[in-house]
Parts: sequence; structure tokens; C-alpha cells
Amino acid sequence: MTAPAQPSRSAHLIQNDAQAISVARALAQRFAVEAALRDRERRLPRAELDEFSASGLWGITIPKEYGGAGVSYATLVEVIKLISAADPSLGQLPQNHLGVVDILLQTASEEQKRHYFAKVLQGYRFGNAFSEAGSKHVGAFETQIRFDGEQAQIDGEKFYCTGALFAHIVRRWRWTNTTRRTLPLSSATTLASR
Repeated sequence: MTAPAQPSRSAHLIQNDAQAISVARALAQRFAVEAALRDRERRLPRAELDEFSASGLWGITIPKEYGGAGVSYATLVEVIKLISAADPSLGQLPQNHLGVVDILLQTASEEQKRHYFAKVLQGYRFGNAFSEAGSKHVGAFETQIRFDGEQAQIDGEKFYCTGALFAHIVRRWRWTNTTRRTLPLSSATTLASR
């Protein structure tokens, strides 16, 4: 059970806060119809998730200078509230995606922002492979990457990976064999092989 390497369709480009809320209301009405049945039958919301990200709502926090709507936090909360009221499982899934978008906004180079924000606006979803079971604290990582020339070997096991199953791009945190710090975003983020 893995996500495809790329979105099945291009995402709609939302222009402003009002449009984001309107799209969320329409989606919430559709998602509510089978949410309880899907939950009772323990079915993964694959089609609904694809529709959710294709709606453009996963890209609404991308700033206008990068092609997004740059909606307010109040609008983002309203969108998540609407989707969550219809289907709590779907409302929770964008959490790590939105977190990675915010990390990119705060720490990425301009080149990385242009690259990854364009992907999000096309409908790509981020996932996260962060914490490890049995670690001393949330930032303690045993996962390592070892370089031998151009070859890299990643060894370790991640525990907290919410959204990674459905993600097109998974951000992984690990240590290198030459330094005890996280790799730069360009190295620490890998396209998921699907």
C-alpha cells in the first residue's frame, strides 16, 4: 500500500481565502456522505485524499510570491475544521504536509522554495519520517546515512510517520557518518519511491 510517485491529476490553484473556504465546504459535504461507513469498514480514504489534494487546499499556505494563495491562519483553521467535521481522518492527514511547507518557508533556500512549492501547487503531498521508537527524546535519532563516494546507505527505523503512506515526498531526518546533525533540506528530503 503506497502512494504513486506523482499525483494522479493536477491540483486546482486556489486564489484567495474565500475560494479556499468555498472549496472546503463543497468537499466536506461530499466527504461526509461515506465517512462513517468507510471508517466502520476500515477502508483507507484513497480516492477522497486524492480529491482533497487535487482541490488545491493542500497548497493554500504557499505564499503569493511563489504562486499560492497565501491564506491567513484563520482561513487555514476554518478549512481544516470543515474537513475534520465531515471526516476526522481526512482532516488530520494534512498536518505533517502543512508542517513541512512551513519548515520550507522558514528555512529553505530560494531554490528549494521554488522547487518544492511548485510541487505542492501541482498536488504533491508531503509526509514525514521523524521520531524513532525508544529514543530518549523527540529529537534523538539513531537513523544514519553513510556515504561511500556517490552511494548512500540509510540504516534505521522510523516510528512516527503520519501521512507518509499517502505522501509523494517524505522528509526524513537522520545523521550522517561525518557529522551529528540533520542534513540540509535538499539532502534530508527525498522523493518517495513508489
